[in-house]
Amino acid sequence: MPNHYSERMTGKAQFAYAAGSAAFTMLERLILLYVSFYFLPPREYGVPGLIPEETFFGVVTILGAALALGRVVDAAADPLIATLSDNCRLGFGRRKPFLLGGALPLAVFTVLIFNPPYPGQEHLLNGLWLALMMALFYFAFTAYVNPYLSLISELGHSDVTRINLSTMIALMGMVGMVIITVLFPEIVSRLQDAGLSVRDSYRLAVTGAALPALIMLLIAGLSFSERRHCRPVDSERQSLWLSLEQALKVAPFRRFVIGELFMQFSLNLVTLGMVYYAVVIFRRDEGFMAVLAALVMGSALAVFPFINKVAKKRGKRPVLTVSALILSFCTMVVFLFSFNMTGLYFYLGLAVLALAGIPTAAFSILVNPTIAEIARSEAARGRGRREGVFFAARAVPVKITIALAGGVFGLLLSTFGRDVGDSLGVQLTILLVSLSSLAASLIFKGYPEKEVKAPLRDEEEIFSR
Repeated sequence: MPNHYSERMTGKAQFAYAAGSAAFTMLERLILLYVSFYFLPPREYGVPGLIPEETFFGVVTILGAALALGRVVDAAADPLIATLSDNCRLGFGRRKPFLLGGALPLAVFTVLIFNPPYPGQEHLLNGLWLALMMALFYFAFTAYVNPYLSLISELGHSDVTRINLSTMIALMGMVGMVIITVLFPEIVSRLQDAGLSVRDSYRLAVTGAALPALIMLLIAGLSFSERRHCRPVDSERQSLWLSLEQALKVAPFRRFVIGELFMQFSLNLVTLGMVYYAVVIFRRDEGFMAVLAALVMGSALAVFPFINKVAKKRGKRPVLTVSALILSFCTMVVFLFSFNMTGLYFYLGLAVLALAGIPTAAFSILVNPTIAEIARSEAARGRGRREGVFFAARAVPVKITIALAGGVFGLLLSTFGRDVGDSLGVQLTILLVSLSSLAASLIFKGYPEKEVKAPLRDEEEIFSR
């Protein structure tokens, strides 16, 4: 084998690497799901809030500002970390130093968020603490996740390997999600039954979750050797802006990212609207959201092997195109049924909504290997090794799109209604999902996958043996 090709990772090593996805998904889900409740619990719990609830300038709260600061740091850190990682030339690799060095801070800042200086009373310093820890958490999160995802391009020497790696990463991410959404609340409940207070239970459970997450983060960082498993880096260092400019000049990359933005907009509207769909569209209580989520996640897990197999045989472009079209179809049907979601329409609506698991699985699996393939293709054309910057150039607009989806969702509900008797706002979010995912399908249809893969044919032949 020519020495510019590298060793394949074994199946066990790939699994160990994918474990990092479960870990950072667990830590981020702890923040997303429980921070607001922890600092400002419902009054029915009889537990004092930890931060003032005043509103500044009519719209800004301390909690909202702290959460927003974390996301701003997250978006700003992506290109910075990507450039540092791409330009790193340490003896044991470009990415491994970030994974091994970022694991402990990521776990520690998760724990510190739930340990403010005044843990039993409302205090402004608690709000400042939350803002600072959120900023540090998301910086550490980006410092780990961007180099981690960049490795898909470097460890995946063939399309088959890249798809397999991404499938395992997506699957382990769902495992991490289930741990935090299903098992974590049960642990907190058991701790309260044992006599601990609400906040003591959360602090202990968060610490208990952060420890195995830290171990998995380190295992992922130790699962590979960049000297053996990655090609040697022979390109020059580049500045942040030059790297971003060159990445954005790649036409297939731009087209794919634009298609993904429409799809991310759609999927985030679905996530934001799930509780409203349960109450307003299907006319059940908020607990029915778990049924809807189980339908989507269950069908997603069921089609994981199918998506993996078809993408390797037919290519990623047709799978993404059809998956976006499926989401457009099933949400349009639910929108039409939503005007009379009773009797047979109720059960048909549930069955059709379950189809959303197909695009959920497809985009969980195939986005990362597509970006990785574009980065590897550009390197094969002699245009430099900028894997990290490609993932950063995609991540920043995605995060802006997620924020935009939240703003549009809130605007539709406040303008057109969010109640059972005044449901047009909720219904319009479903219609918008259908239209946005249809646009994504049309854009993906024109993605030039064969053109991107052309420079990689020699690698494909060698590593498919």
